[in-house]
Amino acid sequence: MKSLLGNLGVILIIGITIFGYGEVLGQEKYLCVAERATGFAYNEISKSWENMNFKTDAKYIISKSNAKGYSFKVTKVGEDNPEFECEKGFNEYGYLLCGEGIGEFKFNKKNGRFIKVYLFGYFNVLPEVNKFTDKSSDTPFMEIGKCSPF
Repeated sequence: MKSLLGNLGVILIIGITIFGYGEVLGQEKYLCVAERATGFAYNEISKSWENMNFKTDAKYIISKSNAKGYSFKVTKVGEDNPEFECEKGFNEYGYLLCGEGIGEFKFNKKNGRFIKVYLFGYFNVLPEVNKFTDKSSDTPFMEIGKCSPF
């Protein structure tokens, strides 16, 4: 019985070490919480684009990626697929730079701040070429917040 309890204690210590100190084992993870979001939206009444403040309660997880060619991924909490894949890991300044084109996610682990931008909309309105009009276009926006390791 004493041997069984001793073995359970060793297993418990190993479990705490593996799961409690994931960063030491290269399982660096961050929980990011958005604080503010702003951008532009088309106002049908004035028929013009206007500044908008958006309500945000978004949360993201930054974690190691298993996808070939990527070191980290950014996934919205509750979603299965990442919003962003990050080719490179953190640079010498502590920055993680993810995505190109339609959107980007940037994080500084030294101060815990992130910025996410969605750049699609407004510029792609070409009714003679595609289906997008000002009325149906996406709304470009920027979101900021803070991340904490876990």
